[in-house]
Amino acid sequence: MAIPTNITKKHILKAIERIDKEISFNSKRKERVWALEYNKKLYPCKLVISYANFYPNKEELNPSPKVFTTYMAQRYLKGKGFIDIIKLKDK
Repeated sequence: MAIPTNITKKHILKAIERIDKEISFNSKRKERVWALEYNKKLYPCKLVISYANFYPNKEELNPSPKVFTTYMAQRYLKGKGFIDIIKLKDK
């Protein structure tokens, strides 16, 4: 499967806002090796895409690797102008 192409930069920004407002989210979805850096904060790439999918498609995108991978999320974010994807540590 793939990331839906109707997710826009605006949807991604709304997902980032949502993450900023949340007190906590499932620790399994926290950034581990790669993260999106935006406004001097770090965001899990897959969580951002998963949440962003809600706005055009009315559901969070399943984070299973069978649906999309971290690398797919990184490429999608870069394609939408979010170029600050940083490596936090080696696996």
